[in-house]
Amino acid sequence: MRIEIPDSVIIIREEEAFRLLVKSLNMDFVLNENIDFFIKKNDCGDNCVYYIHNDEEREYDYRGDLFVALRNVAVQIFPNLEFRSAPYIYNR
Repeated sequence: MRIEIPDSVIIIREEEAFRLLVKSLNMDFVLNENIDFFIKKNDCGDNCVYYIHNDEEREYDYRGDLFVALRNVAVQIFPNLEFRSAPYIYNR
């Protein structure tokens, strides 16, 4: 990514641009490989991000579709992520 400001140029690597994006969305957890997140519909029928805590499913974030989209982008930028084979990751 290249940002031009008069009399200067800022170059941001795609990895760093992605990290800035998820941080600005308050979704740093997209890159968290220590928690096994999964997608499930909530009571309203919306896709949400869940995880298991003490053998109980808990909702982590209500933006499930955005989470899936960002994780699909993440596996293209960072090829060695553990969640690469998660069921919601698009495989060509």
